[in-house]
This record gives sequence, C-alpha cells and structure tokens, in this order.
Amino acid sequence: MFPLLQNGAKTFKNKLFLLRFVAKNEPKNKESRFCFSVSKKIAKMAVLRNKLRRTGYQSLKEHLLKIKPEILAIFSFKEVPKNKEEIDQNLESILKESKLIK
Repeated sequence: MFPLLQNGAKTFKNKLFLLRFVAKNEPKNKESRFCFSVSKKIAKMAVLRNKLRRTGYQSLKEHLLKIKPEILAIFSFKEVPKNKEEIDQNLESILKESKLIK
C-alpha cells in the first residue's frame, strides 16, 4: 500500500492533516482503503497516537458512503487536535478539497 502512495500520489494539506491518495488499478477490488498515521514528533506517547488513529477512523466512517471507490489514501496528523470536532471539520474539509467526496 505505501509504495504506491510515494510515487505519483496526489497530496493535499490543511491545518490538521496531510492527505496522500492514489486511484487503485486493481479491477477485482473496488473498495477504498484508508490509513491514519501519527508520528512520534506529533505525539510522544503511544496511547495518544493510538487514540488519534481511532478517532480518525471514527470520523471517516461518517463519510465512507460518499467517498469515491478504488482509492488508496493515508492521512497523516500534522498536530494534536483540541477535540473530536476539530478532527471532523478538518477531515471533511480536506476530503472536499481533494474532491474525494462524490
């Protein structure tokens, strides 16, 4: 998954996220795949990094039906958010900016 995202991936940024995505070329699997990443530079404690990833996946679930199929994407946190609402707002804005939402 990750080598595909390094070469030729489209990149978008906002206050909270760095989004890299590429359209898949596998005709047999039409589902999109997503990943959330939190660097140790952003959050030193593993507990906090895991909590941010889980919260990211929960926020993404609200948008899954609206997202285009056959996408490989990675969301990298650029900073620790204040609350879940900030994650929701930034996630929605970056999905609209990148035109991944149908």
